[in-house]
Amino acid sequence: MRQICALRAHTRRQNVCVSPRGNAAGMNSRLRALYELAAESDGIFSIDQARECALTDDEIRHRVTFEWQTLYENVYAVAGCPITWRGQLRAGCLAGAPHAAASHRSAAALYDAPGGNLSLIEIATPRWLRTKRPGLIVHERKLILPEDTQLIDGIPVTRAELVAIQLASIYRSVDFIERVLHAMRRKKLITFESTQATLARHARRGVPGIRVTRAALERWDPTLKATESYMETTLLQILRDEEIRDLEPQVEIFDSEGRFVARVDLGIRKYKLGIEYDSDEFHSDEFSVARDNDRRLDAAGTGWTILTARKRDVRNGAPRLLKAIRAHMH
Repeated sequence: MRQICALRAHTRRQNVCVSPRGNAAGMNSRLRALYELAAESDGIFSIDQARECALTDDEIRHRVTFEWQTLYENVYAVAGCPITWRGQLRAGCLAGAPHAAASHRSAAALYDAPGGNLSLIEIATPRWLRTKRPGLIVHERKLILPEDTQLIDGIPVTRAELVAIQLASIYRSVDFIERVLHAMRRKKLITFESTQATLARHARRGVPGIRVTRAALERWDPTLKATESYMETTLLQILRDEEIRDLEPQVEIFDSEGRFVARVDLGIRKYKLGIEYDSDEFHSDEFSVARDNDRRLDAAGTGWTILTARKRDVRNGAPRLLKAIRAHMH
């Protein structure tokens, strides 16, 4: 819930649409109500929303002809309001209402998950009868279940568990979907149980991406924490593929009296070996370097050895790190 609230707050800060200029006193209250609604919705609204604001069909036809921008049949934008990516996504969902929802790479972008793409408008709907526009990708599904969607700032969005399956149908990489799952876990979007339930529910319907998602889910040990970054997950996968066993993300180190000393990105408890991924972004200034050095010295005081990997190590398959790990274990 906290993550969804943050997404909504971000939307309010980044997407502000002002009602058309003109004689405010001359604007009737019904039209003002519609524009106030649109101002909170990326400048986008539907004919049904115009009617809910009590505009007559004659008023609607006049505005469609001379003022409003038609995005889809019965879906409009306020004149002069910039059409953002979110606005286009909202319009696509309104055009496919009542069962359309942002999906696949568009939904991943809303969740700020790996695989998201802000250049695409991607929705899922039981049936699409509208004219398609450039950049719009429609996935027709026989059934969109209510439990598989939620509203984010008024936009219907496929839930994160199903988005992982949808991404698996596109990228078809178990490693990549494992990184997606770790990212969603960090954001508190999914749990092991909710992902299992979604997988089971859709496996019976032959939804694409099930096999890859199931393989990624088999790697999820619910007793262990998620990694804290995309690159940490990649490093975990590299080490695991090289037969480095008993790796745990986010291992906490305590001294002999049970006091917390440090937390390492990856750890092997039985060897008292910690592995840290140092990104250029967060570990390059002198204060960060000093803090990291103090933490590693404190860990060393408890008998732990801390090894470090950088971006270039991960990109090259971490051969030097692997050599150091094996030397320590033997």
